Amino acid sequence: MRTVSNSLGTIAYPDAICFAFNPTYVKVTNCGAASLTFTVSDGTRTFPLSVMCYYGTCTANIARAVQLLFNTYNIINERSKNVSVDVTDGSHSFSFTTTAVWGYIAPGERFNGDRTVRLFTQWPQKVSVFGSTGFTDQTPTSGVNGFNAYSVWDYTFDYTFQTASSATVTLKRDCKEEGVFLRWIDRHGFLQYWLFDKGVKETKNQKGGNELTMNDADTGGTGYRSVKRQQYLHSEVQLALCAANVTEEEYTMLESILTSPVIDLLYNKNNADSWGPVCVAKGTNKRTTEVLQDFEFEIELPNVNAQSL
Repeated sequence: MRTVSNSLGTIAYPDAICFAFNPTYVKVTNCGAASLTFTVSDGTRTFPLSVMCYYGTCTANIARAVQLLFNTYNIINERSKNVSVDVTDGSHSFSFTTTAVWGYIAPGERFNGDRTVRLFTQWPQKVSVFGSTGFTDQTPTSGVNGFNAYSVWDYTFDYTFQTASSATVTLKRDCKEEGVFLRWIDRHGFLQYWLFDKGVKETKNQKGGNELTMNDADTGGTGYRSVKRQQYLHSEVQLALCAANVTEEEYTMLESILTSPVIDLLYNKNNADSWGPVCVAKGTNKRTTEVLQDFEFEIELPNVNAQSL
């Protein structure tokens, strides 16, 4: 955290980059006011928070306000944003800005370091790069083996906010043409892609609605009374997927799909806009110590309800 002293007191506030789902504290000590107002804004939406001071100390966790600034209906295209925070007691004030990332970082994890991306050249894939202006999703060009991602800093708990002049995203090209192509937002806000091998498909039918009495008669005039039909049925479809013989780095990246609420499936590889939402099926993923291993899981496709009486 950054620290400054002014007329409000001594203020500890977030660094140049923060994560929306980590606790994001602003702490004011040696404060003479009874309460402080913290106003969190992205220039369009604004959320004021009023917090009482206790023995000269006032602490506000602004994480929820930061989360509410994001448009979750357009989160694929808005995974980072510039946030301004104003702190005031009515007479004195202090302001700062931070870049908020739609994500979470755990102890020991590294953010925005050098990484290798599997690039599926036969599919409409982009590469997420984080720089001084936040996330950009770049379209690779033929013959390019890597991007330079200029970062504000390389966030790692092993080295306290160690400054990094640049981080390199290396592209590993894959010409595979068949499979199930998914994209998702990982825990650090990066947009990830992978072409999975298709496995077993399971369809489970379930009854819905009411039983309807059908008083029918055949063409000969014979009646069939009190025959019942189900009003409708719907089916739940689960599809097993596999990424075969992936490296340790790739496996770690793929694991992020298991906790992502934003997963899309490409229904038509010739239409880059034909994405539809899917979910990961509940289950357990077991990781071995092998150098190369398979990453296996299941997704739930949208329920099918074709007809209703």
